[in-house]
Amino acid sequence: MKTVGIIAEFNPFHKGHEYLIRTLKKETGSDYAVIVMSGDYTQRGAPAILDKYTRTKMALLGGADLVLELPIYYSTSSAEFFAGGAVSILNNIGVTNCLGFGSESGDISAIKKVAGVLADEPEGFSGLLKDNLRSGMNYAAARAAALNKYLSKESESDTVITSLISNPNDILATEYVKALILQKSTVTPYAIKRVGASYDAEALSSDSAGFSSAKAIRAALEGNAPDTDAGVNNQDLLSSEDSLRALSNMPEEVCAYIKALHSEGELKLTTLDDFSELLHYKLILEKNAGYTRYLDVNSDLSDKIAGAINGFTTFSDFVMKLKSKNLTYTRINRALLHILLGMASDKLDVYSADRSAFTSYARILGFNKTASPLLKKIQECSRIPVISTLSDAYKALDEKAYMLLSDTVSASNIYDLVRGCSPINEYSKAPIILVSDMHKD
Repeated sequence: MKTVGIIAEFNPFHKGHEYLIRTLKKETGSDYAVIVMSGDYTQRGAPAILDKYTRTKMALLGGADLVLELPIYYSTSSAEFFAGGAVSILNNIGVTNCLGFGSESGDISAIKKVAGVLADEPEGFSGLLKDNLRSGMNYAAARAAALNKYLSKESESDTVITSLISNPNDILATEYVKALILQKSTVTPYAIKRVGASYDAEALSSDSAGFSSAKAIRAALEGNAPDTDAGVNNQDLLSSEDSLRALSNMPEEVCAYIKALHSEGELKLTTLDDFSELLHYKLILEKNAGYTRYLDVNSDLSDKIAGAINGFTTFSDFVMKLKSKNLTYTRINRALLHILLGMASDKLDVYSADRSAFTSYARILGFNKTASPLLKKIQECSRIPVISTLSDAYKALDEKAYMLLSDTVSASNIYDLVRGCSPINEYSKAPIILVSDMHKD
């Protein structure tokens, strides 16, 4: 039995993701694909457009065999913690042979070299990084410049360096491999070159056989969404030309599933601005105390937030008000989401105190019935608790892991509150089980 692990958001799941899963399974000779997927919130600091159970079903229909949830403190953090938390799960379930991922460069040798520098932090690199930080650069820019200069001395190709420090998938790829190094993992990293539209492409592909970006698909779906306070559940949601083009970028079975949810009145799209009132309330409530206890919020940003509250209109507009040369859109998004969800920086310190052993557990969101041998093997080999029923979690988890799970559950309950779901009870939800084998390998 051979298993490939994949770290993903599937926000939403599309043909490019199906291609990734099936290609990785084929090229690595894997019998199964295990996905560690962000839950109801993503790494860019925004709610997922579709809830985690809907995206789990989409992934299973698209070739995944098992979907595990990435806890909230990792799924909404910087690339380092996003990767570290997810790798910890894949490394510790005891069955993962390969970690597969898409990459703009597709150059696994260069990725390993950059990851090695980041993991070991040699003196030459760390000195350059400190100099850049002292000059006023933000951390991401300082690290990229230090890597560029350090690796240039090592005779690496300038083109490769530029890709690895500036392209989203390559940046994540280096963090995945860095996490494998720090966690002393025997899992083998495997890169395939990204095909189709770039990660941040804003327009749907004009080629019917091409792969559009998840960003473009979200924009097309959201563009036809009515302005509501509790998510989107509208009979005209999928009637526009853009929406239909967005659906055409999903695998056939996934598209049919989404259409079925829509016809049953069960399709809810969730956007950043659905959280506007809740964020505004939280910012007003804590203005006098400041926001520095929250993850990704320093004193300068806290003061800036407090000074801008009177001009608050929507979540997305407020982010733009705060954006500056040294504060990226994503960084501000994450900071505000952390305030809204009550995510404190000292808790992440607890969960990631040891970069070689992140706090982790494996919570099952869904699986293909044909993956029963895989589940049995995980139960036998896993070095971390495997959770399928939340009500039993307190028996299996230690204090830190149970706190991390509770934080994740609370965040999902808030997601459901904003979407207008009833009842709001994460404990009442069972894993998705795909009974028939829909794989087409």
